[in-house]
Amino acid sequence: MDDKKIGLSRRKMLAGLGAVGVASAGAGLGTTAYFSDEESFEGNTLTAGELDLKMDYRMTYRGGSGRLAELQQNYPNATFVDEDMEPTDDDTGVYLLDQVPSPENYPGAEDWVIGANGIFDPETGEGEGFQRDELIDAGDLDEALIRIGDVKPGDYGEVTFSTHLYDNPGYMWMGGMLSSENQNGYTEPELEALEEMGDPTDDPDGDGQLADSIRAKIWYDDNCDNIHQGERDEETEGVDVMLSIDNSGSMNSGSGSKMEQAKEAALEFVENLGPNDRVGLVTFESTGQLRQGLTSTHSTVESFLQPGNSGITSAGRTMMDAGVDLAADELNDNGRSGVDQVIILLGDGEPNESDRSGSDDVQNAKDAATDAKNDGIIVFTIGLGVLNGSTAQTTLIDMASSSNGTTLYYDSPTGSDLDDIYSQISSVILTGEEIIAEGTLREVMTALEAGIELDANVQSEERVCFTNSVTRCFGFEWELPTDVGNEVQTDSVEFAIGFAAEQCRHNDGETNPYAPEDTNETSDGNMTNGGNTTGDVPV
Repeated sequence: MDDKKIGLSRRKMLAGLGAVGVASAGAGLGTTAYFSDEESFEGNTLTAGELDLKMDYRMTYRGGSGRLAELQQNYPNATFVDEDMEPTDDDTGVYLLDQVPSPENYPGAEDWVIGANGIFDPETGEGEGFQRDELIDAGDLDEALIRIGDVKPGDYGEVTFSTHLYDNPGYMWMGGMLSSENQNGYTEPELEALEEMGDPTDDPDGDGQLADSIRAKIWYDDNCDNIHQGERDEETEGVDVMLSIDNSGSMNSGSGSKMEQAKEAALEFVENLGPNDRVGLVTFESTGQLRQGLTSTHSTVESFLQPGNSGITSAGRTMMDAGVDLAADELNDNGRSGVDQVIILLGDGEPNESDRSGSDDVQNAKDAATDAKNDGIIVFTIGLGVLNGSTAQTTLIDMASSSNGTTLYYDSPTGSDLDDIYSQISSVILTGEEIIAEGTLREVMTALEAGIELDANVQSEERVCFTNSVTRCFGFEWELPTDVGNEVQTDSVEFAIGFAAEQCRHNDGETNPYAPEDTNETSDGNMTNGGNTTGDVPV
């Protein structure tokens, strides 16, 4: 048996995951998780300019039908969910166990995702998304997140955390460890299975086999949908994507303007396309203009987006319906079969001009997006500097596609955030969402124990700070494979995952808060928990 304290060098951890185990009859096992609030949960002291890292989470479990009443003993709000992760009365065998903020305020997957992705004021913590006081520190939780008994081979669970930095931009890390492993004695079927495997059967107080049997994965969940979008084969797979960019008068022109920032971020997106991807470009102001149809010669589109290119300047009103219709027409007329058809539309205000008939410019833009989605086109929308709850923001949200319960709308508070936004979209449709750690539970926790640097833009050569107003999601999944047998009966394992943050200003991000105490200089940055403070937030 191995029990370890989680010493996190006086830092605050944001999230942690807990214990898997508990004996059960037959070949099944149970999982439990708990918060370890030992040294890891020291007081949250904010220093050097203030930095506050908070979190929310949404936890689902695929554990077979007929278990709702049992699960509700630990999770009173547990409910069945359908394939889109929306609540249902049907016994699907898939459960929403718990979430923060409460399901009472955000009952559906889409409600939660919109809230998680909503923009908030970095000074006050207020905005259209989750409110600051709805979120948690690790110290707010006094028990494990994952508290499931009678887990069987084939069971699967997932937790999506979203992190929220307040007050200042910050570097972020993820850490974790196995804190306890227990054999918990032997059952007769377990002894037989261990003997067949050639494993020791003379250590009832040992570690057990569970940590080496559970498969686990952690990744950047760039669209917060609880599902890992895997890497594609760039040589055989492709995408047809139309960029549609607002160039109305409010985008301004010239160095440092929203127009130039939008072009610069779109340029980086195009430069990351693969050889089998095609891209085109539409702009819209008082009219819409197809600048370039779909092409595999990416440099043609790149030329329009180069800094200082006078071909695209800002002027006029906002004919957003044309921005959608022109892009959709190009995809419908010239798109390839068998590849994803995508529109990425960026706007900084509400529609106030229409190409379609009628005087309702907002509805025309929504109708254009609906028509595109009905044609099988995936529509991403980006709101650049739009106000919380404004018509501009709600219109762009309504225009975006919904995938796996996730609305594909992204808030970009300023133009400087656009690189990160396009990087997240690129991860969803192009490169696949980057895996942070993957393997057995032991392997994942070993990787996290040393602390892993997180990056706000994984496509950038330089490590990028996390903006203090842009929500980021991280996924954790676990599975007990179907080929695991009685050898894990009675075993249990406890583990923790955490996040830490240090303000970017006056720091270089080189001080790993999870490294052994004697290998790091003390940083005068501010480590706080978001969801888990310097401890673990068991999931």
